[in-house]
Amino acid sequence: MLMLTAILCLPPTAETAVPVHSHNDYWRSRPLEEALEAGCLSIEADVLIRGGELLVGHGPGEVTDERTLTSMYLSPLADIVRARNRVYPQDHRPLILLVDLKTEWGSSKSTLEAVLQNFADILKAPAGLHQGEGGVLLAVSGSGAGRKEAPCGIDGRVNGLGSQHSFLEKPLISQSFRSRFRWSGLGTLAPEQQTKLRSLSKRVKEEGRLLRLWATPDTPEAWKTLLDCGVGLINTDQPTKAARFVRELLPSPQKASGKSEPQAPPASNSDPTN
Repeated sequence: MLMLTAILCLPPTAETAVPVHSHNDYWRSRPLEEALEAGCLSIEADVLIRGGELLVGHGPGEVTDERTLTSMYLSPLADIVRARNRVYPQDHRPLILLVDLKTEWGSSKSTLEAVLQNFADILKAPAGLHQGEGGVLLAVSGSGAGRKEAPCGIDGRVNGLGSQHSFLEKPLISQSFRSRFRWSGLGTLAPEQQTKLRSLSKRVKEEGRLLRLWATPDTPEAWKTLLDCGVGLINTDQPTKAARFVRELLPSPQKASGKSEPQAPPASNSDPTN
């Protein structure tokens, strides 16, 4: 009875996840809740270090003492995973929590290590001890991107393709869309640009990781084009709208079961529990 009561009190989530990355969390009043209700496979939190705390915000003028990574993200996610092992009830994949560190790495690493120790049971290796399906895969971006000594997963870059990291150690390859492509997100992406995008997506997929392009046009035309070209995660500042749109584009069997939706493909460096 106590377990049932605990489950009923959990934050509401979608039944399964869709390949959407909830970006720019600091713009929204309910960033985690909105992303979970939409069913985002990946969620980003911008974080600065102050007084030994991981504070959520994009710049020093935006952070407040009560908006911590623990209170806004880790504790609510811990409640969910401890109650049912996975974030989305019908989806076996771990939720990706991307922590974009806005403070320099030297002061961020030790604070991050101390905070993550309290959530080892819900975090996948290397940040924690969670085994089997579900859990949370935490990776660092910003000043933590590509750091070999990080106490958790890391966000990768295109120039780092070819590494021997496992999916848990480096789940994402992130790149600015504007650094490689030119498109407003209206009409159609030029054929030669589509070819270039498909080639990049294929390289990342063959390595068993998810491609995320930030600074993409945030329009339905862009979301569809990115999916059609094989991009692993749709980066958006509109998680509810984008997730609903993407879910409608997925084939029917994928809507019913999280096990068939786009995810990191099988590879020698993939998470063996997936």
